Amino acid sequence: MFDGLRVLDLSEEPGWLTGKILGDLGADVVKVEPPGGDRVGRRGPFLAGQEDPERSLPWLALNTSKRGITLDCKKEDGQRLLRQLAAKFDVLLETFAPGQMARWGVGFEILRQANPRLVYCAVTPFGQTGPYSKWRAHDLVVTAMGGNVAVTGFPDRPPVRCTMPTAYFHAGPEAATGIAMALWAREETGRGQLVDVSMQECQLSTLMTGPGQYAQHHRLAGRNGAVLGRTREIWKARDGWVSFGLRGGQARIPNLVATVEYMAENDMAPEWLRKYDWSEYNHNTLSDAEIERLEGAFGAFFASKTRRELYEQAVERRIMLAPCNDAKEISEQPQLRFRELFISIEYPELGATLEHPVAFAKSSIGGIGIRSRAPRIGEHNAEIYAEIGIDAAELEALADQGVV
Repeated sequence: MFDGLRVLDLSEEPGWLTGKILGDLGADVVKVEPPGGDRVGRRGPFLAGQEDPERSLPWLALNTSKRGITLDCKKEDGQRLLRQLAAKFDVLLETFAPGQMARWGVGFEILRQANPRLVYCAVTPFGQTGPYSKWRAHDLVVTAMGGNVAVTGFPDRPPVRCTMPTAYFHAGPEAATGIAMALWAREETGRGQLVDVSMQECQLSTLMTGPGQYAQHHRLAGRNGAVLGRTREIWKARDGWVSFGLRGGQARIPNLVATVEYMAENDMAPEWLRKYDWSEYNHNTLSDAEIERLEGAFGAFFASKTRRELYEQAVERRIMLAPCNDAKEISEQPQLRFRELFISIEYPELGATLEHPVAFAKSSIGGIGIRSRAPRIGEHNAEIYAEIGIDAAELEALADQGVV
């Protein structure tokens, strides 16, 4: 889809997914790291527990479909090389503090003079303008200031963050979409543009209608934890957790009846529950004691079964129950295996083979998927710098000076 498109990816971890998406769509993405590699981004966990920047699992996961070079943008010679490279690319992606690239002489206004068609995407915590624009922030700060943390967790405990860096993972697709839109516009205007992505603003989509509801009703959304409304939604299974609602309504009541029948077949439905009249069931009108009694019976049954046992029976009996899958369950799931979601990639230098999700979407004409493993530090220096006339001797001299 993006065959022939060239992307210069100077981003740190917040922008890695953006570059990967563009690469999976066919773009030639060249990842730029400081000499010696991105020591902050190439973090743990490490493959086989061996601490080595080349064995960083986050790096290996989020930088597939890219080639890799090294360049010190802080040095004058590095800035000169970057200007030469940017003149040959369609897109430049960066995550530096606003104004930093301009201070190095490689900002949007400078680069567009030599390459008016350049689409320049900057992903930052708070955007390029405003009173917070110069502030630095990582995932936890962005999710907190974006409102996500305040509504995550249990109501009687402090807020918590999601385990994975969701601020980065939300901003990645948003930035890729913004770049695609700018490229589309370029077809008509012939000019590139600046795409300004604020990770804080991307967090708003995770809040659904929360901000709008507050503006209208002046009520703050609370944290629900394992409860949705008045009843429990997340239940302990024998080997993990499952999602199941005790709510009423036309769709839910047959679901509850089928679950009680399943419990009865296993001799785990008390007599009172077998005789329960579900016809007028409304969880909103039950007393707290009634809800506690129901939750006790259902909870004891779910705790006696594995997630897989519960889910397989739920599918057969048309019960609305889903497992809270962990990585092991996901990797073994027949649905994902049938759709060939995973691909094995060889890492001969590391003596390993790793499975990766091959594509974020399937297309009837193909064209979406991993093109290559993540690059090693400076792996493609020779071939990329040759494009701007840097031969082996000059490249060696630049390496000795710490420029590449």
